[in-house]
Amino acid sequence: MSSAMQDDRPGPPIGEAAPARMDDDALAAELQALHDYQRGEAADGRRIGMPVLSQIGNRRGSLTHEQTQRRHRREKAERAAAEREQRAARQARTRIGRPGPDGRSPVAVDGQHAGWVWRARRDWFSQAEGGQSTLLGTRWEAADAIVQTVDARAAREAEQRRRAEPPAGWLAAEEGEVFEVLDVVRLAGPRYGPAWGRPQRVTRREEHQGGRVSFRLEPADEDGPWEGLVLFADRLGPFVRPTAAVLAGLPPVPFRVLHPEEHEARRLLNVSDELSCLGRVEGCANFSRRALELLAGVEAGRSTDPAADMATIAGLAEELLGVVSDMAHPEFWSRQYDRSSAQHAVRWAAWAAERFAGGGGALTEEYRKVLQHPH
Repeated sequence: MSSAMQDDRPGPPIGEAAPARMDDDALAAELQALHDYQRGEAADGRRIGMPVLSQIGNRRGSLTHEQTQRRHRREKAERAAAEREQRAARQARTRIGRPGPDGRSPVAVDGQHAGWVWRARRDWFSQAEGGQSTLLGTRWEAADAIVQTVDARAAREAEQRRRAEPPAGWLAAEEGEVFEVLDVVRLAGPRYGPAWGRPQRVTRREEHQGGRVSFRLEPADEDGPWEGLVLFADRLGPFVRPTAAVLAGLPPVPFRVLHPEEHEARRLLNVSDELSCLGRVEGCANFSRRALELLAGVEAGRSTDPAADMATIAGLAEELLGVVSDMAHPEFWSRQYDRSSAQHAVRWAAWAAERFAGGGGALTEEYRKVLQHPH
């Protein structure tokens, strides 16, 4: 592009008027024009020189600063006007009575006694009912402080009532009601934060010396890690119970909670540590993964034939033992610990299969019904 053509280009639309003398529309229009000029030059592949770019930046900064100052002044004026209206509304609700023998004037808010105001030398004091005295500037400022205290207390009480309302699909427990094992509840939340905690299931009840009773609660909306909390019966606080519809939508009771004795017995059959360690050995991953999947089903009560599954696990453990017992492998001598783990897995899984086959895997009549009619 020739210099003659470059000289024919229109310059940036930089105004000469002082920003303070421009109205709001003029400020916005010039800022938009400067933006459009820079965007148009960039779209046409033309480069703006540093002197011109500096002029644009300085002008834009001045215009933006003026816009910001005006916005701040408007917001300040709006806040002041709103405060005047609120103060006038509070004053209309306030009545100051005649001073009593002690020089204190009673203050009524909405027709109800709410506190006192009085003067000591040149200072005015106020005291809301049940509160402490406060030093204020004028008589009406002292009375206004009492109105604000009354309103703050009312707002706090309304918030407490709102937070005490049961969430949708939940019912408030009756006074003096306590937990039973397998109950699902939601406890009242802390002062700040959600009004109600997540659904919790009562998984255990314990009696202590002195007659105290405690309950263990675990999350009822998912069967994740066994994290929970322990509460004593005399310190339960407010709680709510789910309706039948909400309860039906929650995950079923975990096997470990519904049949704790059976679950504990099955944990004695656990060979998952050995299988997991062997899964990291070359050539063992597939056998280990399949065995762990079957074992998880047996321990969690999902297996309808735990004896057959444990026999399969024993067979897979033998496959793992064969892999780590290959004498031709260059790391044969370093796999002695892996061979021991595989032998343990084979022996424990075979013993578990025999136990289940003989009926020893179902310690409760309830679980026998579960095996006959699985979920």
